[in-house]
Amino acid sequence: MSDATRSPFWPWLQSIASITMLAILLTFISHFAAGTDDILKILPGLGLIFCVVLLGLMISRFEPSDLPDLFWVSILATVAGFPGVPGSAWFIAQISELSFVAPITPVLAFAALGLRRDDVATFRNNGLKIAIIAVFVFLGTFVGSALIAQAVIIATGA
Repeated sequence: MSDATRSPFWPWLQSIASITMLAILLTFISHFAAGTDDILKILPGLGLIFCVVLLGLMISRFEPSDLPDLFWVSILATVAGFPGVPGSAWFIAQISELSFVAPITPVLAFAALGLRRDDVATFRNNGLKIAIIAVFVFLGTFVGSALIAQAVIIATGA
């Protein structure tokens, strides 16, 4: 048995890889419901997502700050798509094959599974207040995005 399999990192990596692979598998299956024409075209994009998520989670585990996992995964994916980064055009081409709608169901399911008992108790006590605030936040975000989009459309003459 090698030293890598004895360290506490190895079981953590196996569990994270298993959970991530489950999410990728659910996303793959959900592409059937989304009506993807050539299902084999999405495999490289799913593989890239798997690699970016694992690498981001490993950085988050060993990086000393308290930044969330999602931060590191998002930074890696963003940097991989920057123009001028070697392979960015290929990365974007592979990710572009994926349906935006297909992974929504697995993502929401995992988000629901991530709720803790404390979160449910908080929501039970403050549910109506949270729901009202959420509606205003969503409405404000939507209206703000629409105003910015309209300004850009007018400015560019599109």
